[in-house]
Amino acid sequence: MNILITNDDGIDFKGLRTLVEEFSGIGDVYVVAPQGECSSNSHHLTIKGKIRYEEREVKGAKKAYALWGTPADCTHMALYYFFRDQIDLVVSGINKGPNISTDIIYSGTISAAREAFIHHVPAMALSLNSFTAEDYHVAAKRGKDIALKYLEAKDNTKYFLNVNIPALQEDEIKGIRVCDRIGEIVYNDSYSHVRQEEKDFIEIIGSDIFYKGDEEDERIDAIALKKGYVAISPLGNGHIDETFIDDVKAVFKV
Repeated sequence: MNILITNDDGIDFKGLRTLVEEFSGIGDVYVVAPQGECSSNSHHLTIKGKIRYEEREVKGAKKAYALWGTPADCTHMALYYFFRDQIDLVVSGINKGPNISTDIIYSGTISAAREAFIHHVPAMALSLNSFTAEDYHVAAKRGKDIALKYLEAKDNTKYFLNVNIPALQEDEIKGIRVCDRIGEIVYNDSYSHVRQEEKDFIEIIGSDIFYKGDEEDERIDAIALKKGYVAISPLGNGHIDETFIDDVKAVFKV
């Protein structure tokens, strides 16, 4: 089995390196990852021009490349340039911090997995619920176990997985919750005008991030994670909200 590992935190990030070591025990691992951090890049894909790359050494990987592109670019170039028709599974991560609820719209980690899904390759995004963790081994092992079960599943190219691991010791994790709904992540950022070198800038100052919604429903990824469960959500394209089809037909009288 050929496994592609990518991420949005950069090829040198510890989460990716730990993931490569863990997955090298179940197949041949290849890496194409951004040369630096590309968080919140969403599904930005380069469609024209040149993308720089260079070969790197990553312990446990058969081949590894750093790409001066986005996470989606990394998956796309892996599937169509570096390892064409060779990849059986794409794993994006391990991300520093969770990718839950409305954050899935912005996440570069998830976009790298979604790009594989678009091209009919099984894929999963893997995140750890910590921005300060130094050890990613528990998350990597859990991710490997989940990936092996996912690969055995029927129709596993018709969806991809978003997996969030609580920042707990192995024996403290309560289990798995499969989540079918999301809440809202709220950012209390502040903004100010900056004048520099005769140019105008908006300075964005990050602050508190919090979840808004039901605090008890474990079908919501943020709540399952908060309560100590691994939160797994099957994702797809999901561009059309069928709930409002009849409402829109009524508006336009069609």
